[in-house]
Amino acid sequence: MTVGSWHKGFDRLIEAVDGLKDQGIIAEDVIAQVGPGRYQARQMQAMHYCSPDVFKRLVTEARVIIAHAGMGTIAEAISQRKPIIVVPRKGSLGEHFDDHQFATARELEAEGKVLVAYETAELPARLQQAAAFIPAQSVTSDGIQKAIEEFIEGVIAKKCR
Repeated sequence: MTVGSWHKGFDRLIEAVDGLKDQGIIAEDVIAQVGPGRYQARQMQAMHYCSPDVFKRLVTEARVIIAHAGMGTIAEAISQRKPIIVVPRKGSLGEHFDDHQFATARELEAEGKVLVAYETAELPARLQQAAAFIPAQSVTSDGIQKAIEEFIEGVIAKKCR
């Protein structure tokens, strides 16, 4: 599991996965890159930071990846043909400055590249789906490129006001 290094943390996801491990819904060991959040994982091997080399190795060894909707993690999982479940950060909960991760998740889900748990309560069902899920190969697409361009245009428009 990884939540990236965004300075706001992603305690909601870390706590949810820790709870699934505690309940036995996730039976195997979980190695988690937890970033700067406040929640202290009890059921997982947690690290705040993970070097790119270690990250790549851990993705290779993983059965499934659970992550925020960050493109670096998604691209690595897809390139290694690993099932990935993304949980988008919510701007309304202070997990990011807006909900752009929802647009990313929707687009990549429609392209068959990721499984999405829009709410953490959906994680058990997505974990079951992940057993048979192989992500579509290509990371770049017209749809995701358009979503990124629209996001950047939105940020520029906000700054120019």
